[in-house]
Amino acid sequence: MRAGTATLLFVLAAGWVAAQPPARPADPPPIVIAPKRPADPAAPLSKDGFIVIVPGGKLTTTQQVADPKLPAVPAPPAAGLLPVPPPGPQPPAVAGKDGTPVFDYWFAVGVDGQRVGYVNWAAVEREQNGKPFAVGVRYLNLTVSRFGTAVTQWGEESTVESPAGDVLVTSMRQGLGKDQALALTGVVEGKTLKIKGDGAAAGASDTPWPGGVVGLVREPKLFKELGPKAGEGFDYPSYIPTVNRVVKTTLTYDGEETKALWDKTPARKLLRFVTRPEAIGKVKLPPSTTWVDADTFEPLALETDFPALGGRLLFLRTTKEAATAPVTRPVEMFNVQSIRLDREIPGIHAKGSVVYRVSVPRDDDPGSVFPPDARQQVKNLDPKARTFELHVAAGRGPDKNAPADPAPGPEFTGSSFFVNWDNDAVKGHAARAVAGLPAAATAWDKAAAVERWVKANMKAFEFSQAMATADQVAKNLTGDCTEYAMLAAAMCRAVGVPSRTALGVVYAPGPGGKPYLAYHMWFEVYAAGRWVPLDATLGMGGVGPGHLKITDHSWHEEKSFAPLLPVLRALTAKPAVEVLRADP
Repeated sequence: MRAGTATLLFVLAAGWVAAQPPARPADPPPIVIAPKRPADPAAPLSKDGFIVIVPGGKLTTTQQVADPKLPAVPAPPAAGLLPVPPPGPQPPAVAGKDGTPVFDYWFAVGVDGQRVGYVNWAAVEREQNGKPFAVGVRYLNLTVSRFGTAVTQWGEESTVESPAGDVLVTSMRQGLGKDQALALTGVVEGKTLKIKGDGAAAGASDTPWPGGVVGLVREPKLFKELGPKAGEGFDYPSYIPTVNRVVKTTLTYDGEETKALWDKTPARKLLRFVTRPEAIGKVKLPPSTTWVDADTFEPLALETDFPALGGRLLFLRTTKEAATAPVTRPVEMFNVQSIRLDREIPGIHAKGSVVYRVSVPRDDDPGSVFPPDARQQVKNLDPKARTFELHVAAGRGPDKNAPADPAPGPEFTGSSFFVNWDNDAVKGHAARAVAGLPAAATAWDKAAAVERWVKANMKAFEFSQAMATADQVAKNLTGDCTEYAMLAAAMCRAVGVPSRTALGVVYAPGPGGKPYLAYHMWFEVYAAGRWVPLDATLGMGGVGPGHLKITDHSWHEEKSFAPLLPVLRALTAKPAVEVLRADP
């Protein structure tokens, strides 16, 4: 079982800082309309707390799960284990209307003994038009806390495979907002995965597809294929749908041990395997260790470093009932996805510049974690110690003395899946935002007006959004910083101003006067020949030196979370930041 980019990005997308953490009013039950997809016998459609409209017009209402009431929680079991029972034996493979089951695994997911959700990984054999094939589905459901509000995020991937294990079709569904999900299907045609989507998701980028990609049905069989051969391993390609990439993965047998996986159960003989995915660009994915039953080779537990949730992540096999039990003590995302600062900087967003000392002990190229641009510069880099100074200046409108930036391409003005402005809702808001401007208003004038309008009209009480698209935000006008940034960028494009989102960290006061740098999204526009920043969550006509940028993106033709990879890299680098000086 793999645990890497898909889960990390999934959690990261739910962990952005909000404009503010006010009390959340009572919300209506969330509704998700799943985009129409090909008639594929693959995936179960039940999603806790959602109403799903499936192809053919059938309406299925699923069970609503209320927010946890945070009752008294017993102490976690010893040795970081999870308070769940061991799984029972796999049911016999009896053919039914849904096919013949291959396996049906349920995993409780926890961090340092604290449950955060579950994974269901199942496969069935079927026949269609006289041809046999197998379908594998892996569904992830995590509950975290956003400023005290319980938020459940879900994602699902599936593969259709031939009897020989060749992947024929892939699909991915990801919850984006309280009333939106992204659904994509990929069909293997030769050496290319042809990605298909519906509506705004149409036209997703295809991706190269090498031979031998391992799908979800074959993946758990790899442990038996490799066998207990100490120090030996093999490489295989695997597909990560959340970033639409095929990566090389290395599986190695790491030895035998006798270990108790469940509290108050006897130790048992286990075989230990280590999975190491290759890096995606400069993003190193953490290795994971899987323990399998020594006789059946079934996966029983997986553990990996998981900075997005602040500790070691454990997937532990259990019963369906135990896996799906409500999460009673969700992890607070702000606490685990923020960088503690050593001291406060009063009035930081009005200051001219700040110099930080940054340490990134887990990155081999420290000078590029926070790349230089017109506002921030890396100085006094010590590659061996992996430290540097980051000099960050405020950005409050076009600086006529700064060098001009290259003219933006059409990707910064077009309507894309996430920054989709070509619809009545976004265009209507944009028209209202600039209605009072003179005919000679500049691009900066329009962008500043958009920032003010979004700040004045958005409500930051809906924290369940993962990465909602601009048109959905325009309908609801609720969300956190990602929704503010996506809507503002789309509205700017609607009035002819090139735009992009910026991702990084922002200064945020914490409890007891302890400040943090929290992961954040804002937007940038091209005005007077330069890219300049704005932040609709603050509405200050620009940004101060409390915004430390990691990356930016146009989201052109992007239907995945790949633009978040540089932020994931920064998170896994375990950055530590201290303030050297702040200038007026």
